Amino acid sequence: MITKPLQVGNVQLNNNVFLAPMAGYTDYPFRHVALKCGYGLAFTELVSAKGLIYGGRANEELVFCGHDIDKTAVQIFGSDPLSMRQACECELLKDFKIVDINMGCPVPKVFKNGDGSALLTDIHKAESVVKECVKSGKIITVKIRTGLKTGDDIATEYSKMAEEGGAKLITIHGRVRESYYSGEPDYNAIYKAKKSVSIPVIANGGIWTEQDADNMINNTGADGIMLARGGIADPFLVSKLTNTPNPCSLKEFIIEHTKQIEQYYAPRRAVLEFRKFISYYLKGLLGVKEAKLAIYSKEDFDRVREIINDIL
Repeated sequence: MITKPLQVGNVQLNNNVFLAPMAGYTDYPFRHVALKCGYGLAFTELVSAKGLIYGGRANEELVFCGHDIDKTAVQIFGSDPLSMRQACECELLKDFKIVDINMGCPVPKVFKNGDGSALLTDIHKAESVVKECVKSGKIITVKIRTGLKTGDDIATEYSKMAEEGGAKLITIHGRVRESYYSGEPDYNAIYKAKKSVSIPVIANGGIWTEQDADNMINNTGADGIMLARGGIADPFLVSKLTNTPNPCSLKEFIIEHTKQIEQYYAPRRAVLEFRKFISYYLKGLLGVKEAKLAIYSKEDFDRVREIINDIL
């Protein structure tokens, strides 16, 4: 894959490889260590627009960026146009230049509330959300799926709507809602959408290796890619794609991640937050089953780091 700088509105990004918004994973500690590996842009976990308006510690935690603000976009979800605009304009988002609208989340509790991928059922409401958010003065981007069920292909229609509504970039997860995160991406749907608009199109879904990235770009003509679980399983995949030297070894990356989590969360929660990364980080290594069980039983990060040192 050939990487290149990318212009999004009036923001120039170093490259076109992005870190996806992933609920429960792309919190500040992970984004902070991941950005050092070469991403052009990282996204926060999805944040409720209404939650941002009414404030609260949980929302402050979700959007915290430290010194990484210039390489971080915030993703919000909701379906009420006015509330979405108010969220874009709220104090917690004042330092963000780019706000992404989630129109792809497949989770039932989000969908049933009319948010996330539910917006793919009502293009007029989706358009109103985009247009209202653009009025905030933020650079607005949109993330969609190719549809709701197998056989759907609404990516072109929604990409045109997003561009006409004032969005400066669209990301297409090449799967329908009912597929969640499995199955082959629909390259053709992304390809047709890319050909239909002049704003950048980022392709997402099923990218675990350099070959997957090449296949995605070659088959879709997309302007860039977005790594999700593949960027956790191989923290240095972005380095390989962007020809960026690895900033550290895998062991050092994991240890630094533990330290960032330890500083950010209360002790008990810190260990719990870290545990969900272990299966990704240690997959394929000898003795991984025993190491995982040992880590899951510990509530002390010093002991966790000892186990990581032993296996790596």
